[in-house]
Amino acid sequence: METRRDPRQFLFFIILLLLINSPETQNPGYNTRTRYDEVLEREWQHLDILNQTRWGDFGQFGKEGEGYLNVTGLREEDGFVWDILGGVKERVRERSKGVLGEEEMGRFLKGTDDEEVIEKPRVYKNLTGYAQGEWVRSPLSRIRHPVDLNVSHVLPDNPFPFAEFDRNLTGVGGPVRLHLTELEGKARTDTNRSISEIQAKVVIGDHESWGENWWEFLAHGVHYPEYGVAILTTTSERFAGVFALPHMQLSSHLYSSAQKLLNRTLHETMDRQVGRMYPVWNPWTSSVEGTNDGALGATHCEVVLFLQEFPVALENKPGGQQSLPGYSLDWLEHELRYPTGGRIPRRSPLTMSMVAFSPDCGFVIESKGPPEHSPSEATHLTGSKTEEFNDRARHGILAFAVTLSLQLWFLIRQAKEAATPSTRNRISFYTVAVMALGDGFAFLSLVFMHLFLGTSQLQLYTIAFLALFSVVLELRFLMDIWTVQVTEQMRQDRQQASTPTPPSPQPPATPNPQPRAPPPPSPTAPPPRSTTLPLPATANRPARPPTPIIIPSDQDFAADDIPTPTNPTTTPAATTPARAELGALYSRYCLFLIILFFITLQFTTMRSTARAIYFNTIIFLYLSFWVPQIYRNIMRNCRKALRWDFVVGQSVVRMVPIAYFYGVEDNVLFSRTDWRALAVLAGWMWLQIVALKSQEVLGSRFFVREGWAWVPVAYDYHPILREDEEGATMPIGSSTAPDSPTETTSLQPGESKGKGRKVFDCSICAQDIEVPVIPSGGGAVDGAQGGGLGSLMLQRRGYMVTPCRHIFHTPCLEGWMRYRLMCPNCREVLPPL
Repeated sequence: METRRDPRQFLFFIILLLLINSPETQNPGYNTRTRYDEVLEREWQHLDILNQTRWGDFGQFGKEGEGYLNVTGLREEDGFVWDILGGVKERVRERSKGVLGEEEMGRFLKGTDDEEVIEKPRVYKNLTGYAQGEWVRSPLSRIRHPVDLNVSHVLPDNPFPFAEFDRNLTGVGGPVRLHLTELEGKARTDTNRSISEIQAKVVIGDHESWGENWWEFLAHGVHYPEYGVAILTTTSERFAGVFALPHMQLSSHLYSSAQKLLNRTLHETMDRQVGRMYPVWNPWTSSVEGTNDGALGATHCEVVLFLQEFPVALENKPGGQQSLPGYSLDWLEHELRYPTGGRIPRRSPLTMSMVAFSPDCGFVIESKGPPEHSPSEATHLTGSKTEEFNDRARHGILAFAVTLSLQLWFLIRQAKEAATPSTRNRISFYTVAVMALGDGFAFLSLVFMHLFLGTSQLQLYTIAFLALFSVVLELRFLMDIWTVQVTEQMRQDRQQASTPTPPSPQPPATPNPQPRAPPPPSPTAPPPRSTTLPLPATANRPARPPTPIIIPSDQDFAADDIPTPTNPTTTPAATTPARAELGALYSRYCLFLIILFFITLQFTTMRSTARAIYFNTIIFLYLSFWVPQIYRNIMRNCRKALRWDFVVGQSVVRMVPIAYFYGVEDNVLFSRTDWRALAVLAGWMWLQIVALKSQEVLGSRFFVREGWAWVPVAYDYHPILREDEEGATMPIGSSTAPDSPTETTSLQPGESKGKGRKVFDCSICAQDIEVPVIPSGGGAVDGAQGGGLGSLMLQRRGYMVTPCRHIFHTPCLEGWMRYRLMCPNCREVLPPL
């Protein structure tokens, strides 16, 4: 009868689906359509103001109210610190002039195109890619508090006062990473492609914040491809940044070009916004999730970014750089995107400088690099284009496929080696289970990783299938191990249950009077008929003869094969069917894997310190998969449970991906390097391998003290033999080995060949065994005078003595016990190795 499944496992998934699919709670008195119409009307007003203003209408602060615009965030009553905008622009001009040069910078600001100038800045026309580095705080920064802002005027519907800004950088430095996306197409650029729209996802952190907090946000802006200049800003209900973007430009020419482009693109975007079935509150939202970040009063800081790309240099020689003679940068970009097999020269990475300004929080930050800092310390923001990143990601995926293939190869070899119940019984179930959990986690990560990488989806799915195949093989191997070990546990439980317990003392029973025997029948009485009634079912019947034991021709049988007598009057205990237990094993594995994956996803959004602690802990536990095997070797007194190519190979191939993410700075997941944690993890793995090797050489319990309660008593197959008068502790065997090659006289069983040495016969290989024996009363052993008992610890690994006092070569008996746990001489059951 099959047992019922536990419904609590399915109840968890039902609750999870209900929580995910449940609609968000909404205020019944909140008119969504009316609010949406107000948002659209305000956007149209901002666009009209953008078309009516001119260069200089904003930023020339004089009398009260002058220099401000009637745009959200650009009004005087909003409380933004626009008075430092002039200093920020001057700092941006200095940095751009240092990169482009004074002449190129003048042509860029004025918009003059000199036909005599053939050589222009060698910059990428398409900035789609990423760049990362460190930022430092600028002296232009100001310290601002939430009370300095007129929040009630900007967001009158905000019911929740806030005490701190999000994205507020209060420290002096931290990491920053930009993911740039060029919005291509005729609708996103002007006629001569001198300006285009661009979008960036900014990931920025603060070293001095609690737990090293970090933030992600989106910024939209314009890009000048000929000179590598980009200006981006965030947009929310508190700050209409995209409508104020022309006023953030560095000159009147740049203002006109940006105004002309944004007048058309913003108009088209708002037309699509009106015609959509579902409302889009903010098409230029700074929230990465795409939600309306100002619906309940966004408490984040607004940011305006100024970027300047460095010219691309060609690396011909190991020690020098030069420009790109003979190569058109347009051809290079086209070859990167649509490769035709042309030879692409080595070039400098994508490098750019950054100046960021927060008009509400007041901080001003700059990218860390020359000339303020040494090039050996920092080189501003460096990265690569998307095409190069995709190539590197494909190479990483291929390397990971190689590691998975090696894992499969080592696993198949170990599974073939552990083909008998004796060898499977030595392997720890939890060691293979941790490996299976790691591969299952890798499968789920590869399935969803394309959402983070944005590329290589087909390659990731292919490697995910390889990881899934590895999981299937490991689960199959786990079932084989579990079946053998559960059978052994059931046998041990039966033995413990069948062990007779000493009877408790009982009071003497009162003798009952015996009934008087009937008188003997008379000789003339007829004998009783054979048709008498049968005995009742409760009567004591004569015992049945024992079931015969049939021994096969190869004499191969184990103790479990001996049938045990059963009482027909007793009811057998109800046991769970094997198929149901295996199904429960699969369900627990899948449930634990899914829970672990969801918890890991939650920690990816935590602060840097908490995230580092979690991942270091979970990886440390994952790399501890040899600890259960070390523990099982101690409990079973087993030395050779696994192949050494499996131990070393699995350790190396599972350590390679972790070493990549911990040691390579420019990895595909942009994880921070941590050499100290990598050294600890590698040392921990090496310590486990050393422990396994020491258990094989010195014994599985070489570091376990005698008398520890948690260690069960186990038979030692490698005892140190001591000679006594009666010979009760010496092995049984005969010897025929002479003392010298010319001698033909045979030695008697256990006869000495030299001082402290005896020769016995191995019945498996029919060869002699020369073993060291400590003489009676102490004394030295030949060849062990210098080492004493220390040398005997190693010499005793060459022979094995069974509980029935038979001695064999260690390789001979270990090979025999791989197939059957019984003595080759007397067929007595042997304890597991």
